Amino acid sequence: MAEVVTSEPGAFGTHVLIVGDPKRVELLATEVLEDAALVGDARGMLGYVGTFNGKRVGIQTHGIGGASAALVVEELVQAGVTRIVRLGTFGSLSPAFQPGDLLCAAAAIPHDGASRALVGGEPHAPMADFEIVHAAVHDAKHLGVRMRVGLVATTDLYFDPDDDLDRRWAARGAVGVDMETATLLTLAPLRGISAGSFLVCSNVVDAPATQWTADEHRAAFLTAAPVALGALLSEPKPK
Repeated sequence: MAEVVTSEPGAFGTHVLIVGDPKRVELLATEVLEDAALVGDARGMLGYVGTFNGKRVGIQTHGIGGASAALVVEELVQAGVTRIVRLGTFGSLSPAFQPGDLLCAAAAIPHDGASRALVGGEPHAPMADFEIVHAAVHDAKHLGVRMRVGLVATTDLYFDPDDDLDRRWAARGAVGVDMETATLLTLAPLRGISAGSFLVCSNVVDAPATQWTADEHRAAFLTAAPVALGALLSEPKPK
């Protein structure tokens, strides 16, 4: 199987932001990073390295779903990455979130095959690294960005035949649903790295009229990126 991340050790440094859509990766690399350089483009999974606030950082495409994200995360770890943050989208399960709102996922409900496979089907509760969450809350307040912290559900199926699943997730406290967060937060401690997930609301589940426009999409990601990157590059407290 061909690698989707450059195999050169150290190519990304130690801190990487992962994003599902290669077009978003390209947008953030050109609009948010300084001196960004393309370091990988296998199978359209673009990867860049540049600087943010004077610190070296990578931005890498992870594709759609937990299986794709897990492959990318594994290869990043093999390349020497120790801290990974996802910046993606989610569908809202709560009236508190409308398109464009930012969520920091503190934990995830693992309703995806990749997460189950990683733990042998045993019950588990994937959680984000507290230092990343704490830094994000601080950075969001400093930047004047409205961000909430909460629970997300992660699924394999965008069009799930179980019409009642969203309601059951919401009843257990989930405010949104995505397709990669639980996989990342499950894999991170297994590989000895730190991870977090930041999600921009793209729609309200079961309400098609809430879909955002391309311009709104672009603006929301450019607003969220400094919060996610700031948390990614924050210095963990000594243990």
